[in-house]
Amino acid sequence: MEDNNENIKNRIEMIIKQFSGKVEESDGEMVPEVAVKGHSGDIHCYSPIKNRFIRIHRGTKAFVLEPRQVNNKVLIYTFDGRILEIEWDELIHTGFD
Repeated sequence: MEDNNENIKNRIEMIIKQFSGKVEESDGEMVPEVAVKGHSGDIHCYSPIKNRFIRIHRGTKAFVLEPRQVNNKVLIYTFDGRILEIEWDELIHTGFD
């Protein structure tokens, strides 16, 4: 569990560097963007930090924090700073746009 938390921490640090535009070659591989499928409507995702479901808009951009799937779900970090659990099939991989 300790390694997993360290990996998530490192990915969040890289995401913050990407947001700020201060990524250097020595930082390693960048984290690609994803989006929640759909253009309109909402989806409810579990927030492990708040221990409840949160409504987000479809089309919301995010980064995958933990690429490893557990029960077809992954942790994402949304552009508005939320950490949520979402089904893998609900994501579209948009790369680095």
